[in-house]
Amino acid sequence: MKTLTLDDHTYRRLESIMKDMMHDKKRDIDHSYVINELINTYQDSLAFSGENAGG
Repeated sequence: MKTLTLDDHTYRRLESIMKDMMHDKKRDIDHSYVINELINTYQDSLAFSGENAGG
């Protein structure tokens, strides 16, 4: 396990996204789930645009 340090603004934004996702999915999720979903979305957008997402 690794530790990720976030500034207050970024943390509040992440919390807001997490609350929205919990409401939509109607279940508890954690920060790791949210971050992975954001990464997946970003990589999907790169693939859609023809870029190589890597990792």
